[in-house]
Amino acid sequence: MIKSIRSLALATPASRHTRVAKPRARLRAAVLLGGTLLAMMGAMPVHAEIPSTERQALLALYTSAGGANWSNKTNWGGAVGTECTWHGVSCDVANTHVTALRLNFNNLIGTVPASLGTLSELTVLNLRQSDLSGPIPALSGLSKLVTLDLSNNRFSGQIPALTGLGSLQSFQVQGGQLTGSTPSLAGLTSLKVFNVAGNLLDGQIGPLSGATALEEFHVRNNKLVGAIPDLSGLAALTSFDASNNQLTALTSFGGIANLDSFIASQNQLKGSIPALAGLSKLRSFHVDYNQLSGPIPPLSDLVNLEHFYVRDNALTGQIPSLIGLTKLRAFWIQNNQLVGAPPLPPNQTMVAVPCPNPLRNSTDPAINLAWDNAVTGSSPWATGCTGSWDVTPTVRDAYNGRPITDGSTGTISPDTTQIMPAGGSVQFTMTPAAGYRLRTPIGSSCPGGLNGHIFTAGPLTANCAVDAVFVRDASPDDGACGSDNGKTLSLPPTNLCSVGTASAITGTGPWTWSCAGTGSGVTAQCSAQKAGQVQNWTVTAVVDGAGGTAAPETQSVANGARASVVGTPASGYMLTGASGCTSTTVAGNTATTVPVTADCTVTLNFGLAQQTNTQFVSVAPTTPNTGDAVLVRISVSAGDTAVTNGTVTIHGGGASCAAQLNAEGDGQCTMRFQTGGEHQLTAAYPGDLAQRYLPSSAVYAVTVVGSVANLKAVPTLSQWVLLLLAALMLLVALRRRIR
Repeated sequence: MIKSIRSLALATPASRHTRVAKPRARLRAAVLLGGTLLAMMGAMPVHAEIPSTERQALLALYTSAGGANWSNKTNWGGAVGTECTWHGVSCDVANTHVTALRLNFNNLIGTVPASLGTLSELTVLNLRQSDLSGPIPALSGLSKLVTLDLSNNRFSGQIPALTGLGSLQSFQVQGGQLTGSTPSLAGLTSLKVFNVAGNLLDGQIGPLSGATALEEFHVRNNKLVGAIPDLSGLAALTSFDASNNQLTALTSFGGIANLDSFIASQNQLKGSIPALAGLSKLRSFHVDYNQLSGPIPPLSDLVNLEHFYVRDNALTGQIPSLIGLTKLRAFWIQNNQLVGAPPLPPNQTMVAVPCPNPLRNSTDPAINLAWDNAVTGSSPWATGCTGSWDVTPTVRDAYNGRPITDGSTGTISPDTTQIMPAGGSVQFTMTPAAGYRLRTPIGSSCPGGLNGHIFTAGPLTANCAVDAVFVRDASPDDGACGSDNGKTLSLPPTNLCSVGTASAITGTGPWTWSCAGTGSGVTAQCSAQKAGQVQNWTVTAVVDGAGGTAAPETQSVANGARASVVGTPASGYMLTGASGCTSTTVAGNTATTVPVTADCTVTLNFGLAQQTNTQFVSVAPTTPNTGDAVLVRISVSAGDTAVTNGTVTIHGGGASCAAQLNAEGDGQCTMRFQTGGEHQLTAAYPGDLAQRYLPSSAVYAVTVVGSVANLKAVPTLSQWVLLLLAALMLLVALRRRIR
């Protein structure tokens, strides 16, 4: 190169004496040469360097994970500035930071160093299918991590906390030796996949609330204990698999309408199966091989159900209606305590295993034929089932034997026909009305016996009936409070009862006592206030119907003070009103009374609310530069209906804007980012109480390209040589010019 430069400097189109005669031409040639060299320097490639901490982290991984034995280690350990060319390493567009490590299926053997957590710009970490062991290092420094896959290694210890990983979308570490609990997913609003199946996890499943984008949650084949956590609010959840663990309790299925598959087989689940209403997209439901009891809940909403497995539990009651379940293919209910006759199958392609159970043939021959031929493949279908019997309870008139249903003489509970397994038993409680008593012996065609007011029918060998008859008590007397009841006294009350037997006085003021009646007479409750004390009143909170809870259930309120009751709506509900205590107002989820002057009850009313769906329609440009005007379009809908009123706030990356919804449920606004990098935008719709629309939100990741004007490359040694030669040539030319 130096020879070429010298040739350029000496060569001219004229003879030697012409060069001496033309100093100006020589000066121009030198200037042109220097300019050419400077232009060449500007055109040469610049190799930016990643931070030394990131290089050291990569080298530490190479050392601790047996880099010498890797299947592909191309360029690893090369000179400074070559890191972005190393196999499996990806960098940003300026080659100044490591953004991805993809060393999966690369024969990594050893451990992962803690220094890997210093790769602060890392978005992808994939070390799948190697032979790595030891603990997973802390991940808190990887705030931009989007995808992590450490599956099919031998990692041990606990899963590190995922707090602060707001961009994380996929976390997969299945097939290892991890122990402890799963980490909390609260706040991970971008997380879609969490898979730690096939480890040795022996703690509890951590909280899932707040992981609003979660679609898949897989923890099968571990040793997890405790209850399945609350799934309400996980509207995006489609797949949940916690099979083959030691879990003990199910959760409510409210608010997860997109659920496609729920698998919790082979655990230690107890209690009843929660309601399955609203799960119209559910295809597979597996809770077999557990200890569940109670009835199978109604299945009418499960119009897409294909597989239903509840075998080997302790379920009771009858098989619910299968009408409308036209896609049902597998219905495994054997080894429970289900009774009665089965309903009509929903199709002729369903495969079912109904026995053993205490089931019996239907009185409808068409139903029996359908189960014989199309469903079980055997005839008769009830082979292997042990049968069941009906026990019918009735309250009858003492004189004419006719049924009495208004409770005027007394009640029997339960008051409906009970279908029981052959050889089983059932208890009935008989309660006389005021002024009546139970006539004995009772009328019963069932075997059994009476103990007080409880009759046990069984062991059952046929259909039978239990009849309760109540007759008037000869001399019932109700208890009545004495003259001190309701008074304000300086000393404890003495005039306790005018009728009946007084109980002991409780309290030191206020005082309470009771007056028990005689025979079947009722007991009166009495009280007196102590002089000089402020009167307190009891405010009770109740809920009218379903849809939420009220707290506190009871509270003591000073005379003239106000009481507040907080309503907590169930998933899919809103607090719509409150009444009682003369007048009650509602603000948000809090009901406040007027000044209380007597014991009273606040009744909260909850109404069904409609889920909304906020979506990003577009972000243009998709990859903006800092300072660009970015047009964000969003849409909000409630089912198939556009939400036409309200304002959606979009914020993220230090920028924000507000989009007003139009008649089509669409809105748009413009925002500008002042910093580059990957920013997560959140579009939040606040809901609408008047329309009973619930709030909803959506997230969108946008990459903003920052200015590269401030990047300053350090010249290489060869570039410095060229620069010095150019300067020297200029200096020589100027010196000759002066001569």
